[in-house]
Amino acid sequence: MKLNPTVFNRQAFLTSYWQQRPVVLKQGFDDFVDPVAPEILAGLAMEEGVDARVVQCQQPDAPLGWKVTHGPFSDYEALGESHWTLLVQSVNEWLPDVGELLTAFDFLPEWRVDDVMVSFSCEDGGVGPHLDQYDVFIIQGQGRRRWRVGDREAINSFQPCADLTLIEQEFTAVIDEVLEPGDILYIPAGCPHDGIALEPSLNYSVGFRAPSQAELLLQVGDLALQHDVFTRRYQDPELAADNEHFVVDQAQLQQAKQLLTDALSANTADDLLMRVFSQSKRPLVEPDLPYTAEQVPELLRQQGAVISRAPGARWLQCKITDSFYSNGERFEMNSKVRAFALALAAIQQEHSASGIAELCDNAACANMFAELLNMGTFAVFLDSD
Repeated sequence: MKLNPTVFNRQAFLTSYWQQRPVVLKQGFDDFVDPVAPEILAGLAMEEGVDARVVQCQQPDAPLGWKVTHGPFSDYEALGESHWTLLVQSVNEWLPDVGELLTAFDFLPEWRVDDVMVSFSCEDGGVGPHLDQYDVFIIQGQGRRRWRVGDREAINSFQPCADLTLIEQEFTAVIDEVLEPGDILYIPAGCPHDGIALEPSLNYSVGFRAPSQAELLLQVGDLALQHDVFTRRYQDPELAADNEHFVVDQAQLQQAKQLLTDALSANTADDLLMRVFSQSKRPLVEPDLPYTAEQVPELLRQQGAVISRAPGARWLQCKITDSFYSNGERFEMNSKVRAFALALAAIQQEHSASGIAELCDNAACANMFAELLNMGTFAVFLDSD
């Protein structure tokens, strides 16, 4: 799936808008066709293990008249025909057609991709004025929706009910437009926004995570403990004999900060960050029976064999170390496996195995691919068409 080249220029977008200011791309998708019907989305939200919720404004004229209900749902009859929205997270991991939307944004770093959330709103449905701490492209499917978006500003938040955070004060809208099928709204992290459905509507939110310093430090620290690295311990700077025991002076603080700085500046930090970036949002599905390297060549040579990247799985290359990573694991590269690894990286969803089977022509490649199959990063199946 590709963005409409007549209205979208990748470099111009990155230069003028990405993480800077919101923008509406009218007909960003030409002749857009919804990859999921409202009935299918509603059915998905009835399944165990699917992260779904309904946000409704029980009293539209009252600021605190909000309610959030979490799935799985049994029916929607009691919700009425207006003022509610169904939101389903990570639909790209359940429905491949929705996952196709991600291919339109393949000029952005893959590790930043969070998920594709799909929402269905009845007339006057919305989730209230709020802001998100991630970058998002909102694609309008069926129906029309009015969006108001502001620039970043200091805004106070409050919770009108459990699991819903809204902004307290009015924001100045720099965008106030009605989106129609195929239109795209880009909103950088931290920009307040509010969308109200003018009629029954579908929206697809392609989110790109923007982790905070604290979040990255926490994840790197957890992995450092698991891999027994960053083990150098704090040492006191030169202490004075008359130092008060309850005083922490500048030298001690600087010593502690330098300990952290040295850790994050080391090559080991590159490895840990790549492990963090490569982790999947949800657990990958492992095969019932593990594959062996000896099975791989025959598996790829089967008539109609297709290699599929698991939804949500990452296969990332670190240019500094020339290693690949998936789901927190590191794969060393050499001349025997590099071409095959790069070919696998080009697979966003599915690819005929015959096109790259010849690249898996040695034991090192077979071992690597068997491990990836057993991790659930990739799968091989026979195309029945």
